[in-house]
Amino acid sequence: MSNLLEILNKSVDYLEKRKIKEARLKVESILAEVLSMQRIMLYANFERELSQKEIAKIKEKLNGILKKDEYKSDIITAEREENLKVLLDKSVSFLEKNEIPEARLKTEIIFSNVLGIERMMLFTKYRDEIDEEKKNKIREYIHKIGKEKFPIQYLLNEQEFYGRSFYVDKGVLIPRLDTEVLVEKALNILNEESIEEPKVLDIGVGSGVIGITIALEVPTSKVMGVDISEKALEISSKNKKILKAGNIKFIKSDLFKNIEYKKFNMIVSNPPYISSDETDVMSEDALLHEPSEALFAGSEGLYFYNSISKKAMEYLDENGYLLFEIGYKQGEIVAKMMETYGFKNVEIIKDLAGNDRVVVGQKLNN
Repeated sequence: MSNLLEILNKSVDYLEKRKIKEARLKVESILAEVLSMQRIMLYANFERELSQKEIAKIKEKLNGILKKDEYKSDIITAEREENLKVLLDKSVSFLEKNEIPEARLKTEIIFSNVLGIERMMLFTKYRDEIDEEKKNKIREYIHKIGKEKFPIQYLLNEQEFYGRSFYVDKGVLIPRLDTEVLVEKALNILNEESIEEPKVLDIGVGSGVIGITIALEVPTSKVMGVDISEKALEISSKNKKILKAGNIKFIKSDLFKNIEYKKFNMIVSNPPYISSDETDVMSEDALLHEPSEALFAGSEGLYFYNSISKKAMEYLDENGYLLFEIGYKQGEIVAKMMETYGFKNVEIIKDLAGNDRVVVGQKLNN
């Protein structure tokens, strides 16, 4: 059995090679007639399997365009040995055999990137052949993902976050979707407080996704991002330039050490929070390739929460907020820690999976 899209593309290709004008229009009209379907709906039903009877009818109609002795009976079923579809399926199979999660998605992302085709439109090019240079690049990427467990984000040097594409490499942690929960809460607070020019401090910027996103989503804000890692500051500055975020600046600082300003309306941080005994629940690619200093923290993963909470009051303006991203088991203990250091209205926020993900508290003098 062949699906509608395969039949359509193979038929169009056949007519085009024989210099038939408006080949696609002619083929679409034939399929629409045989299938009793409006021509515009063919692509909406591209996965529909065609019966042998329907295929035979299509062949008959095509014979009306070409001389019967020119038509090859195997036009519908013939398949090129190394077309895009064959290579894509082989790549998916390779990743699956190597126990790579989301094998098809990752394969499609690789093909989309190397071939310069939108991922959702790859199916329209299934019969296309791929030149050797691009084949080799695809094979290289697929091998690194399958055998070396190399994160696809580092291969392609990009990760999407809050609707934007950020540059990443092995010098920084790969931004996670869960971190958008922290950003969303921060933006909600800033919008509700209606501060004219909110001052925000992002501690441990990494690739800069949190601070840059806040800066872009709240154009009147002034954001400072700090990190002890020169590499992180280099990458966050690169993302600032790429995304044209003029209202954020980055400085090197070990937490609060080099920060002189002490009237921030908000402090946000996604610090390292994994304890040394949690490696068994981490993915192999993260353990092998992401910077350990961006993942692990002492004191059972709580070191930075304690260090930041202890000093944050000094750097917040009255009614200012402190927001942390946390590990799924750390909500209650971080909340109590913040309360111990004087924060009020402490709240734990869950992510889409129902796990504790963010803790927020407020500086109040009453």
